[in-house]
Amino acid sequence: MSEAVPSDREIDYQLALRSAARNYNKSLVIAAAMGVVGLVALGLAVGLDAGILFCVGLGLGVVNSQLVQRSLVRAVTDGKSDRRSVTLGVLRRLALITAIAVAIAVLYKPDGWVVFIGLMVFQMVTLGTVLAGLTKQVRHP
Repeated sequence: MSEAVPSDREIDYQLALRSAARNYNKSLVIAAAMGVVGLVALGLAVGLDAGILFCVGLGLGVVNSQLVQRSLVRAVTDGKSDRRSVTLGVLRRLALITAIAVAIAVLYKPDGWVVFIGLMVFQMVTLGTVLAGLTKQVRHP
């Protein structure tokens, strides 16, 4: 039997996925560093509760991104990668993460809203690192 030789397009796709995974790992390291900086800065400026809530927001961002990866892998391996099932999964996950963040914000007034800042910062860091890596990969194959 002869083995199928991957096309150039498949190889480019695999390289882009590897690049995205490396850059995602970079975003985790950057987010951890930002958590330490945020904890210290907010702890000194506002209070330790605000710094902890910022880190909780970063943590919720990490959990969300892990759930995204898990659901995408499951959708692809189960063969259920149609738009409807993926979209419903995204909406359920976002509703859960949002409900947790709102509950934390309400329970830890007046600093509870800082959890949303942590979530936002994590998303921006992840988006920036992954897109930067993919852009670099597309421009210089």
